[in-house]
Amino acid sequence: MSGGNSVATTEGGAGKIVAAGLDDLAAMAEFWARLMEEENPPFFTVGPHGRRRAETAFGRMLTQPDHYHAYLSLLPSVPSPSGFILGSVYDRLYGEPRRAGTILHWYVLPEYRARGVGEALYQSLMTWFQDERVEVLEVMARKEVLRTNAWTARGFTGVLDLFMKEAPWGSTPNSS
Repeated sequence: MSGGNSVATTEGGAGKIVAAGLDDLAAMAEFWARLMEEENPPFFTVGPHGRRRAETAFGRMLTQPDHYHAYLSLLPSVPSPSGFILGSVYDRLYGEPRRAGTILHWYVLPEYRARGVGEALYQSLMTWFQDERVEVLEVMARKEVLRTNAWTARGFTGVLDLFMKEAPWGSTPNSS
């Protein structure tokens, strides 16, 4: 568990939010895998090496603190984190607004939802985005009514659709 500094202490059972560190890669990868399994998207699966690859990717991200931040929720008397959020900031190569913040992953264990954990994680990431002078926020989410409603309730607007197909020449998780 990260010994990171407390980012925020929240009320209402949300516990403490801490910045994730390199000691937290396995927990972050497990949250990511649970998110993937819960969403069950048709083109992406965790796969046999997904958790290990996620740990590696998250490790590379966390060593770039100017571009990536992750937070974990720690609840009193709960031995492991109850949720996480991961975001990135980048400067667009062209066009305006230039400085963008992206919510890459956000997951709270089902037994801790509706307790303010997710909101506390979200607000921690929003504070980092504000400190980084982000001008526009982005999130890519599965296109379904529940998720669309959740993001529009937070002020997001759908602007693009992502079109995908399996490559006819390659092997994908769904073709075997």
